[in-house]
This record gives sequence, C-alpha cells and structure tokens, in this order.
Amino acid sequence: MIRSINPATLELNGEVKETDLEDLNEIFKNSRKAQKIWAKLPLNIRARKIIKVNEVISKQFDEISLLISKEVGKPPSEAFINEVYGVVDSTFQYYISVEEILGKEVEVPLGFYESLNKRSILLYKPLGVICVIGPYNYPFAIPFQQIIQSIMAGNSVIFKPSSDTVLVGQKIQEIFDNIDIPENIVQTVYGDGSKIGNSLIDKADKIIFTGSTSTGKKIMQRAAQTLTEVTLELGGKSAMIVFPDADIERAVLAARWGVFTNSGQVCASVKRLYLHSDIYETFLTKLVQLTKELKQGIPTEANVDIGAIVNEEQLNYVDKMVKIGVDEGAKILTGGQRNPNFTGYFYEPTILADVTNDMKVVQEEIFGPVLVVLKFAEENEVIDMVNNNQYGLTSSVWTKNVEFGQKIAEEINTGTVMINEVVYTFALSPTPWGGTKNSGIGRSHGKLGFYEVVRPLHVNFDQSEGPDLWWLPYDNDYQNIVENFKIIAKSLVIKDLDELY
Repeated sequence: MIRSINPATLELNGEVKETDLEDLNEIFKNSRKAQKIWAKLPLNIRARKIIKVNEVISKQFDEISLLISKEVGKPPSEAFINEVYGVVDSTFQYYISVEEILGKEVEVPLGFYESLNKRSILLYKPLGVICVIGPYNYPFAIPFQQIIQSIMAGNSVIFKPSSDTVLVGQKIQEIFDNIDIPENIVQTVYGDGSKIGNSLIDKADKIIFTGSTSTGKKIMQRAAQTLTEVTLELGGKSAMIVFPDADIERAVLAARWGVFTNSGQVCASVKRLYLHSDIYETFLTKLVQLTKELKQGIPTEANVDIGAIVNEEQLNYVDKMVKIGVDEGAKILTGGQRNPNFTGYFYEPTILADVTNDMKVVQEEIFGPVLVVLKFAEENEVIDMVNNNQYGLTSSVWTKNVEFGQKIAEEINTGTVMINEVVYTFALSPTPWGGTKNSGIGRSHGKLGFYEVVRPLHVNFDQSEGPDLWWLPYDNDYQNIVENFKIIAKSLVIKDLDELY
C-alpha cells in the first residue's frame, strides 16, 4: 500500500494499493483496445464528451481543493485558484480550439508540381497510448491538462501520479470515470517510478513527464531504447530582473508571491532576483519586511499564506542547500531554518543576499521557499548572469518601457519571458509551456501541446493520366526532359534577394 501523509500535520490521509508490475500488460492491452474505438469517433464528438469533466468538477470544488491541500501542504484557496480553476479554464479553452488546430486538412503548397496534377495535404492522427507521469507540486492541474489534450486528440492515457499525491490521482480517475467515454481510455496506476517506471516507458507510445531534471534524463535514456517519444517538463531556476524604472511597489509584491507561492515548490517560481544597483537597497528592504509579515501555518486554518513542503526528504534538501549557501558566503536576511513551531514539514520563507552568480545556491534548483538576490549595473551584465545557468524555463523583466523589456526578453534563453509578471503563464492554456536547456524537451498547452500528442500524416494525391516525366526508361526523350528541368532549375536561382520582398 502507498500511504498518503499530510505534510503539515503528519496525519494519514489514506492509502492506495500499489499496482502490480504483472498487471501492466493487461492494463496496456485494454488501453490499446479502447483507443482504437475512441480514435474512430469524430473529433468534435470526443471533445463534446470530454468537456463534461467541467460539470463533474464544478460539483466538488471545495472537496478537490481540500484534498490537494492535505496531500501537498498548500492552502485550499491557493489550490483552487492555481489548480482547480486552471483545469476548468484550460479544458474549456481546449474544447473551443481543438477542431481549429487538429480537425482540418491542411493544404501543402507544391509549387511547380501542382502543374503536374499533384496535391498534398497534412492530417493529424493520434499517437496511441500516452503515459502521463505527474508531479507532486501541482498534482491536479498539470497531469489533468496533459490528459485532456491527449484524449481529445484521440489517444488513450495511462496516468501515474506521484506517490506523494496518490489520492489526488485517484480523484482524477474518478472524474474521468464519471463522464461518457469508453472504459479504459484513462487508467491510473500507482507505484514508485523505480519499480514500474521502465515498464511504462517500454510499453507506451509516448511519455509525458513532469518532474526533476535527473529523473527526466533517466526516462529519456530508457525511451531511446525503443525510440519512444518524450515530452519532458523539468526543473527551473527562474530569474526576475528589475530595472530602476519599474513599478517598485508592484514588483515587490510580485516577487513575494512569485517566490513563496506553494512554498516555493514551483518549477517556474522566482528563484533568482536580479536588482539594479540603483534600487537594490530600497527593493530588498521592502521585500524582507513584507516577507516577515507572511503567516505560515497549517494550510487549512484561516488566513495562512505559506504551508508545508511535501515531504521530509525535500525539507531536508532545502535546509541543506541554505546551509551550503551560508558556507559559500550568503547572508540570511530572513528565515533560513525549519520552522520550530510545527511538527510538520515547514521551512521558513527565506531570503539570501550577498551571493554571487557562481554560487551553488544560485546555480542549482532548491525547490523550496528560498530566494537568492543579486545586484547588477548594466543590461548586458544581467543578461549574461541570467543565461549563465543550466535551466531555461521562465524568466521575467520588470520595466515601464515595454519595448525595452521585449528587447531584453529576446536575449534571455528561456521558454517563456514575462514582462511585468511572474509565474502565472502556466495558467494561460492557449500559450505553449516548456523550457530550454535542462528545463526540458517539447511543449504542452495550446497548439504546440496538441501537436505533441499526434503524428502528422502527409497524404499525396496524383491525378495524372500518364506516367511521370522522371520514370524509366532513361531514353532520348528522357534526356530532353532533363534539359527542360535544367532550364526550370536555373529560373529558381535568385540573383537579387530583394526581388522576393
């Protein structure tokens, strides 16, 4: 049995039976059988059936939010805004856009070959069985959106939730069981990745994984043996760059939320704060003051801002990294320890200053309520500092000059750059989500997310009455054709590129 522990109170939430390894063959067999039936339904019919999940969810907003709170350690209100609402919104967005993205034949211009009665179109077909491996930090929103996109496109899904959040995984399965889709289109399995992970990778047509970079690399290595496609949403070390002309009051509030929401257990949370030297002292003083005003406590109690960290292993890692930072020369401005007022896995909101860009606490992901603050003087300097990192998920630029902000954004090597915002773009389901470097491969959400769960099918048509010009035999007539093709080829040589524009 897999035990679910409340990280705030250390109470037992419940238990879920671990999936036996020998059962996976039957699970995948049923998944493939159901997928063949499901894929034959028109896309608009599939979408109409799936949108019904919103009705099911709407009847249990509070129940789902509380369940997330008890497994992850975040306040229920935060769980609703950041997860439950996001799922309802994204499902609606996918419903209204999926036919526009995947439901139409796309004509492919063929140029000269069209004169030979040839034509090409592009169609999108489902991949088959997709394995979605979910994270513990957003156990409802992240996998749910991935599952929705996958099954709308005509696939079936095997879903493995994190072992820290198996009850949320169970709730997701329950929701899909309550809409009119074929049995086994969505199936949930439970277990540690070290036990069932390889079997899932070997049997699936695609893996969509959200989690640590180290685990993502292992999944990719295993998937290479069967050439199984992967989408990997991995770690981050997001930077927030604040220039002197920014709205300082708003930026301070954004930094506080961007760092400490979900106890910092957010791949896109603000983990590095780069402040221009002209505003460094003023900004940092305000941020420390506002951070000290945050209320940390049992997340189900009233007016709690910061909850717990999901498990003891992660709590100890956060504490270890802060100690390393201090050994490197960092100064603790607030926090810096496990909260002594609670028996659960609470770490105080922490801000570290006097750090340099090469320190371990700046370069490595901590995944907890810890912020490192650095100073810069020139725009080229800060661009180099931000890009000098193994991760590239999100970043933000703060300035009232939007054109200048875009200029900086285009120099930052991350999947998303926000101007005068932080973190929230995961909620924008029409926009692509994913990173560069060690932050992952592929994208989810929106058009690019749908393209990740289908295979493009190119269909070519020919309505010629005779043989093609280039078919055998290679006789004298063929040589004349070759000479004509040489004339055509010469016409394609561009002597003046300006002629094209």
